Amino acid sequence: MRPVSAILAAALLATPAIGGGHQFVNGEAVSLQPDQGYILVRTLQQPGGALRGTVKFTPVLYRVLSNEEIEQSKAAAAADPENWTTKIESNVVEPLADQPYAKIKDGSFLLTSLKPGTYIFGGSAVTNWATKSTGLMTTSLCMGTVKFEVKPGVVTDLGAILNARDDEPTDIPELSHVVLGKSNSTGEVLYDIAIRPSTPASEIPEALRTLPVVAADYRAVSPFPNYAGATISRLVPLAGVLGYDADGNALDLKAQPATSQ
Repeated sequence: MRPVSAILAAALLATPAIGGGHQFVNGEAVSLQPDQGYILVRTLQQPGGALRGTVKFTPVLYRVLSNEEIEQSKAAAAADPENWTTKIESNVVEPLADQPYAKIKDGSFLLTSLKPGTYIFGGSAVTNWATKSTGLMTTSLCMGTVKFEVKPGVVTDLGAILNARDDEPTDIPELSHVVLGKSNSTGEVLYDIAIRPSTPASEIPEALRTLPVVAADYRAVSPFPNYAGATISRLVPLAGVLGYDADGNALDLKAQPATSQ
């Protein structure tokens, strides 16, 4: 496996960014292009979801770079250390939660086109349309997270991204047993993050039901540098995909051999 530090290079551009794609807004027609990938993700706004007023959470994704892109980035950085990030394409994708494609009872659907490839769930950011604040990354999942493939011509359904403040109880099932539920010694607001994968029963916008939609095939990702400079954290264990050993090291549960009962 190529070292994550070499393939992420997430410092290419500061978020927010779409990384060569487009975010669809409410009512916009969707026609899938054969050379483009698409992601659908739900952001929930239910009690205990750590939201305050007009603040909303949004996922931050990093596209894994090809060897050619890495060399181009190195060359650009060497030639212009101060401005090199403005001369190459970002590999950061951040669908903005205040630009939903459709609404659901407890939140929103975000639909974005992007380059096909391997993407890593890098963490969460917050947006606040009332104050014009976009893309402030609050949590970096650099200590353990998941990756998935985005193939051209289909919609990859990421399921729901779940966030909760660690200092308050939450009603979110995937996080209720994880949050500390009280203030930590530093007084800093920390967030816990989980994924609720999509299933055949998961709701999707009516306009997308005739399109090819596939569930994201998640795989575990080991720790990588905190390129974003956000608060360090890790994704809550994901059944059959991501776990952690006694020392906190990420485990690829799909790669482990099955044990007989």
